[in-house]
Amino acid sequence: MCRLAAYLGAETSLKHIVFDTNHSLEKQAWQPRELREARLNADGFGFGWYNHGALVARYRQTMPIWSDSNLADFCQSLERPLWLCYVRSATSDLGTSIENTQPFYHKNWQFLHNGYINCFNDIVRKEIRGLLPHELESCIHGRTDSEYLFALILHFYQQSNDMIGAIRECFSQLKKWLGNERALLNILLSDGVQIIATSHAINGECPSLYYGHNITGFPPHSQLVVSEPFTDDINWQPVQAHSLIRLRPGKTMEILSL
Repeated sequence: MCRLAAYLGAETSLKHIVFDTNHSLEKQAWQPRELREARLNADGFGFGWYNHGALVARYRQTMPIWSDSNLADFCQSLERPLWLCYVRSATSDLGTSIENTQPFYHKNWQFLHNGYINCFNDIVRKEIRGLLPHELESCIHGRTDSEYLFALILHFYQQSNDMIGAIRECFSQLKKWLGNERALLNILLSDGVQIIATSHAINGECPSLYYGHNITGFPPHSQLVVSEPFTDDINWQPVQAHSLIRLRPGKTMEILSL
């Protein structure tokens, strides 16, 4: 289990998301309020953004976020209109390494996952590998269920060029493979323009997820998706279980069922 955050709006500093609020992502790493199946997010962290020309950029570490003494200065120096941020609590047996640290990316898509897939090593990994074309399988560098989940979504996306349809197809396929086993499937995806997020689980309770619009202290009309609210602002609202939301610049948040 992990804690996630995504931001879309006018340019803002990474420091504002990671450090500046009273329940920032950094604080959620060591004092989460709604983390059900772990106590700390101490197994690494990562940030994703887009440079000019929509080129993916990432910063990842395997240390706890509070132990990186250079991080505050680094975060203060970067301002972007879109951020994907993550602190990790590693699933047992999946290992802590830079290759296992999110965000993952392929071409212009970046991906974050909060949750896990039961029986991944025994059942699901083999099933996914049986579906993937060589191009996608060769892009997997770690051994986490999250990276394989991303590859499976990309496989269906390549067939349809419809990311929302690909996510639905992926979750439907996982349900068939899992039977009575459990998967927690809160994900964030971005292509540099939009942010897509899901609140979903199979045979279990969805991890916490919230949407914020016009949150005090952030630029006007900005939108956020977070595992836990950064502030006590009344404009945070829970994302409905088993739903998908899509954020796009200048548009109202879109809610779709899964």
